[in-house]
Amino acid sequence: MRIKLMSILLPIALGVAALVALLSAGNTLADRALVAPAADATSTSSAYWWSSGWITVARGSAVTLTHNLGGDPDDYLIQMWFLDTDNGHGINIRAYGGLEKNGQWYGAAWQNLTANTIQIVRYANDTLADRIMVQVWTPLTPFDYCSDWTTVPTLTTVFTHNLGGSTADDYIVHLTFRNSANGINQRAYGGIEYGSGTHFVGGYWSHLTTSTVEVYRYINDPFAYQMRVCVTTPPARPDYDSGWVTMTSDSLITLTHDLQVPIGRYKVRLDQWSDYLGINNKDLGGAVENVIPYGANWENLTTRTVRIYSRAAQRVRLRIWVPKMVYLPLVLNNYVPPTELAYDDGGNESWQSFADLNRGFAVRFTPPDGTATLVQARYYLNTAASGHPIQVHVWDSDHNDLITPFTATPPAGIGWFDVDLTGYNLTVSDDFYVGFLYTVQHSDPSIGVDISAPDNRSYEVPWQQQGNDYMIRVTVR
Repeated sequence: MRIKLMSILLPIALGVAALVALLSAGNTLADRALVAPAADATSTSSAYWWSSGWITVARGSAVTLTHNLGGDPDDYLIQMWFLDTDNGHGINIRAYGGLEKNGQWYGAAWQNLTANTIQIVRYANDTLADRIMVQVWTPLTPFDYCSDWTTVPTLTTVFTHNLGGSTADDYIVHLTFRNSANGINQRAYGGIEYGSGTHFVGGYWSHLTTSTVEVYRYINDPFAYQMRVCVTTPPARPDYDSGWVTMTSDSLITLTHDLQVPIGRYKVRLDQWSDYLGINNKDLGGAVENVIPYGANWENLTTRTVRIYSRAAQRVRLRIWVPKMVYLPLVLNNYVPPTELAYDDGGNESWQSFADLNRGFAVRFTPPDGTATLVQARYYLNTAASGHPIQVHVWDSDHNDLITPFTATPPAGIGWFDVDLTGYNLTVSDDFYVGFLYTVQHSDPSIGVDISAPDNRSYEVPWQQQGNDYMIRVTVR
């Protein structure tokens, strides 16, 4: 008897979530000639970049991560993304830098950046950063303009970069803060209002022109005692550019970039334009000030689409770079950075399992460059109890096993379960399948199911193609 168990997850509409101010992590520079690491669950690095992979940080806590890049942290670029696993926002930058609403604190921020470490703070009531990924890298060439660390009084300070040109639309601005307690940081990035309009902290940049940019430090701010602002012209055209898109208040749009490469390589930037502030990042990510919503954020980033939500009438522009070049030292050492192959969008809307033995799930993968060596299999699982193994399989295009199947036991809980495949030294040159079977009489764990925009690559085993995407991924070199 065939027993298939499926539970549909309906999005939970949190009353406060609609009012949560959303502060953006998307203002890091596109790196110059550097392949970014894949969005692995474990950290990856080279001499020039480092990625934490998707990690879990408990609410109301701080963790210090070691990147060991060395060099000057003033020049580092940071990209921090969140993964919402249960409220429908997927990969997002909501509440970046932190946000307070009615005494509740949301989001996460980074601080205390050094030559070897970076600290991540997740706020006590956060619901949007169930997982966090941080990338740190050093650009190959210096920025066109960087100020010194400047002690900034509250309100407006003007910096002169004098890059010239006919328009400032394509410039990239990178703003960081520094103080004695939090070091180099982006706490309250874009600005935070709390205490019903009695306190305003953080800062932002605005009024970008071909010769100047303004920075604003809020009157109660403790984080941005000093600021450092950099302005540069991107070294290459973005792989995707939405152009300036006009949005009305409280509106949501879906943009199709259709890049179809692993998301961990993306460098994403969202800019805003208003009559009052020109090109700016005030409240970038979204904010609520004196009950009035402002700003915009991006969310639900997939290999094909991304959504932008705007709380005020304004224009927005989203750009994505996918760096393709590799540093010469990496080439000389025959190093190939890992690539994650994924056909789900990072957010599950349901779970599925079988109570039958020798049944299971699989996803069909295509080697990105014709051939690929398998590094890691990844399964997004809901495991009610520890001690329930799965049988790991890799099949060829005709459904024959390419390795001897073996069992692996995920821990209890919800999240990505990674299985090392490097010991098999398996190189594929055709479509292949990765999945698992149940070999013990239980229906645990369940596999995450992404029901939006299916890729027609997911299968129940024995082999029946499905209309949804099972959350199974593979990392290759």
